[in-house]
Amino acid sequence: MNPARPPPAVLQTPGFAHYSVAWSPFHNSRIALASAANFGLVGNGRLHMVSLIPGVGGSSAVKLDKQYETQDGIYDVAWSEIHENQLVTGSGDGTLKMWDVLLNDFPIRSWHEHSREVFSVDWSNIKKDTFASSSWDGNVKLWTPEMPRSVTTLHAHLSCVYQALFSPHQPDILATCSTDGTMKIFDLRSPAYATGPATNSFTHPLSAAVLTVPASGTELLTLDWNKYRPFVLATAGVDKMVKVWDCRMIQSANPSAQAIGGVCEVQLPGHEYAVRKVQWSPHRSDILATASYDMTCRIWSSSPSSGGSNLLQVHDPHTEFAAGCSWSLYDEGLIASWCYSRNTKIRDIVEDDPEDIMSASLQTLYDHIPVSHSAPGSIFTYTMKHDGGGSALRQITLQIPDTQASNWSLHASSIWQSSVHIADYIEYLQLDRFSDRKILRVLELGAGAGLPSIMIARTTPNAAVVVSDYPDENLICALSDNIRRNHASERCRVVPYAWGSNIFPLLTPAQQNPEGSALFDIIVAADTLWNPETHIQFINTLCMCLNHSPDARVHLVAGLHTGRYTLQSFMNAVMVHKLQVERVVEREVIDGVQRPWDITRAESEDERERRKWVVWMVLKWA
Repeated sequence: MNPARPPPAVLQTPGFAHYSVAWSPFHNSRIALASAANFGLVGNGRLHMVSLIPGVGGSSAVKLDKQYETQDGIYDVAWSEIHENQLVTGSGDGTLKMWDVLLNDFPIRSWHEHSREVFSVDWSNIKKDTFASSSWDGNVKLWTPEMPRSVTTLHAHLSCVYQALFSPHQPDILATCSTDGTMKIFDLRSPAYATGPATNSFTHPLSAAVLTVPASGTELLTLDWNKYRPFVLATAGVDKMVKVWDCRMIQSANPSAQAIGGVCEVQLPGHEYAVRKVQWSPHRSDILATASYDMTCRIWSSSPSSGGSNLLQVHDPHTEFAAGCSWSLYDEGLIASWCYSRNTKIRDIVEDDPEDIMSASLQTLYDHIPVSHSAPGSIFTYTMKHDGGGSALRQITLQIPDTQASNWSLHASSIWQSSVHIADYIEYLQLDRFSDRKILRVLELGAGAGLPSIMIARTTPNAAVVVSDYPDENLICALSDNIRRNHASERCRVVPYAWGSNIFPLLTPAQQNPEGSALFDIIVAADTLWNPETHIQFINTLCMCLNHSPDARVHLVAGLHTGRYTLQSFMNAVMVHKLQVERVVEREVIDGVQRPWDITRAESEDERERRKWVVWMVLKWA
């Protein structure tokens, strides 16, 4: 029988929510705590210097030694690797500040180059005179304490960079994670600009990564390097899934190759909301900790014993979103976790005493509308906005497809906001115009989990819907299961189809005629325009499938995260192929407010604003 655990040591800081904790690399009892007033949304920041001391009855206690005030919230803190009394912080006003704990009141140095919030700082434990910062402006900057300006700037992502971490094994390797759902690994010895349709070295520069891992269909909030296995990393984010990646292929890659890949070794489901922090143990190669907006901190093993569980422990005394966790560098099994309820808890983890497992959060905290929902393999329940009969009939239950690793780039393992928007505003398809027809032929391309198709089948009695997506076995299997689960098999038929290929499989025997008079009256697609390289194949498919009648229409809905220039280039290409844009509007995700399409907004809106809108375009024959 295991002995009773001592209670955790607790530090409370009234009025300030905790964002980050860093253990000193020089002293086993010295801790720095970064915090912000008003949950970091607005107001001051505070850096707390804390000591871990003996408590009553052999337990530990926490003592506040001193604190420093800042004009904006502090989001992260890192100790110097060369000076035991110095540390650096990143703030919401875009500044970095260096502090000396032997001095009072003011920082000893300050830098301000980032144009948005600095969300992470990391001090290299190999190149000990260098630290990195990452920001919501999409950039990562490298610094040395003695220089008045940054020494290197990486245009790492076109959207927010939540974290940038040096490899603990190689001094010139750095990894990042971002709003765009990717993890990137950069080789600082071979700086170069990436090439592609979404970037250029003048107005939209993007630094070339040696490896880009499409780790999630949603925002990637955190990553960490394994301390014992080079090029093994863990990631987590809004999709609630913790993933372990083997990226060893970049050791033999050409630095300029801009490879895309990574092997997902392990997936660790269990958290109920977004995972805010993941960190590998500094003492064990297979142990990692996570903290989540579900108010828990969890301990996992990436390689459990035969028959054992990946989940080792759940720590759930927090009463607010758990914002992070951090292992002690000296004392094995000692970990600090912190949350937005203004307290930090430090406790010993007893690994042989497992406990039972017992996205709205980002929107509330940061006004970030999610561009997609749920995680691969999970269940998503959609509730119809209008009357669907009874309460059971008003719900659509979907399993999110988990595509094969070779097809992760399809981004089909999520419920995209645009498909939810089609379901919410199904009347905008104007299917009632065809109510006098015996059969209304509908095609959904890139259906994913199939929400729009099932919604059409539920609400349109004369609809015959072909539900199609890329011929990935896992994807098509999940899509077929969703049709059956929601009793839509009578009106929906699932077909694997690659854009641009022969459309014969899409057609029922009655439709398979050379004249095309019984093709599709309505074609629907949600978030299928994000890759400009597939626009021509997609348009060719539309032209082959759309019925040549005056009332045949194509409805395409895309989130503005696709990019205005990408959407405009698609509309330009459409006109070359004997189609025309009948109308295009921008619709607000939350309440459906409309405004005209305007390409010039691209220069003034930020990522947060783009998330609030989808673009709904309607095509017809010219």
